[in-house]
Amino acid sequence: MTGKVPSFSPGSTVSSALAGYVALCLALQVPRLVADGEAVLPCHLSPRMSAENMELRWFRSPFSAFVHLYRGGQDLCGQQMPEYRGRTELLKDDITDGRVSLRIHDIRPSDDGQYKCYFQSSVFYEEALLELQVAGLGSAPAISVEGHQDGGIRVVCRSAGWYPKPEA
Repeated sequence: MTGKVPSFSPGSTVSSALAGYVALCLALQVPRLVADGEAVLPCHLSPRMSAENMELRWFRSPFSAFVHLYRGGQDLCGQQMPEYRGRTELLKDDITDGRVSLRIHDIRPSDDGQYKCYFQSSVFYEEALLELQVAGLGSAPAISVEGHQDGGIRVVCRSAGWYPKPEA
């Protein structure tokens, strides 16, 4: 049984006891990534235990299709959210220690936001919340003098491609 998922601040740690079984601990990190790069979202069980035979699911909201699903020792991408198809990879090098990470390739501005990491076995389930912040670096500013205006000189600065858009 799982309880309400609390909100987190960067650097916080989440721990939840599960009727004497296991707790899911996650040091929440808020990576700020450049669009077109890749993100690695870590999640782990504590105390250490193998997650090889568990279902591991990454999703954006409980009512959405999944971002990535691992079940029965296999990655299952058949009903994956279309916008993530071909862009996710579950890093399982440490799965026997209960540590996995989701790698998202070709980061897009739409990838910005919350993700849930969900572990389920035959005796428990638990989830943790992560926040991904995506930033698109725009072009270098181009400054030009565009003539005289209202008794002064008109200077214009142009740049494009920033996400989120800066306020002037």
